[in-house]
Amino acid sequence: MPSSVVERMASLGAALLLAACSAGEAATPAPPPHIATAQGRLDASSETRWLSAELDARIAAVPVAEGQRVAAGTVLVELACADRAAAASAAAARAVAAGAERQLVRAGPRAEAHAEARARLAAAEADLADSIDQQRRTEALLAGGWVSQRRHEQASSSRDAARARRDGAAAALAAIEHGARPQEIAMAEAAASAASAQARQSAAEADRCRIRAPIAGTVLRILRHAGEFSGAGSGSPLVAIADLSRLMVRAEVLDRDAATIRPGMRADVWLDEAPGRWSGRVVDGALLVGRRTSRSLDPADRFDRDVREVRVLLDGTPPPAIVGLRVNVGFRPADKRHAA
Repeated sequence: MPSSVVERMASLGAALLLAACSAGEAATPAPPPHIATAQGRLDASSETRWLSAELDARIAAVPVAEGQRVAAGTVLVELACADRAAAASAAAARAVAAGAERQLVRAGPRAEAHAEARARLAAAEADLADSIDQQRRTEALLAGGWVSQRRHEQASSSRDAARARRDGAAAALAAIEHGARPQEIAMAEAAASAASAQARQSAAEADRCRIRAPIAGTVLRILRHAGEFSGAGSGSPLVAIADLSRLMVRAEVLDRDAATIRPGMRADVWLDEAPGRWSGRVVDGALLVGRRTSRSLDPADRFDRDVREVRVLLDGTPPPAIVGLRVNVGFRPADKRHAA
């Protein structure tokens, strides 16, 4: 090989080596994308509600299905409580009757009653006038010896009876015109209030036989079905519900990294052996450490480590809405705003 070619090849190799050395000296290691990683599980941002019965009774019906979206207040479980339902119906009827009686007392007699009382008084006054006239006639006849003393006494008695009837009719008309006394109105008000309160109490007792959705959400799981016992005494949950419109991750940060995670930090979420990542923001962290409940697939990963639970609220496109799904969480370094 000519010496000129060898010299050119040597010069090129030296130049490449010098360039590589210069590049190595200028390059700096890239910072790690995450300052800490953790295992966690998906949950609804409003947290999953595990609902139990208040009464020990047989389950009559479960009118919902798993995966069904329900509005707040929807009946999820009905217990067999026929006695409470009957008591509530009877109390409601008594409340209606007491309320009607109160309205009658407040309103007073109807116009027809006023007219009838006036007519009775007019008739009684006419009878009295006729009786007085008859008594005067018999008194004159008695003086002339034309009637007996007995006939005169009968006429006087008829006059007195007619006067009593006239006074009674006048008193009845006065009572109608004056209406109910304040004490009678107060008694009717108290009776209606007591009946209404009893009806509300009975309705509340009957409603304890129904488990209603406390929030609008999705029925995640039904743990007992019609015909089974409610298990209220043991506090066993019957149904689980959650609002899946917004998801979060309950991440368990190891104790060595617990102090580095702060609210507002960004975080990445991903599944093992699955493409795609999701992002979120640290909302808060527990003030108490505890034992791990989520575990990775690494056999060397220790399960007896102390962890701090950190809640990460997901934003953007959410992952599959499967509560309890195990995920990985990587916490990004805080920027200056978060560091401040």
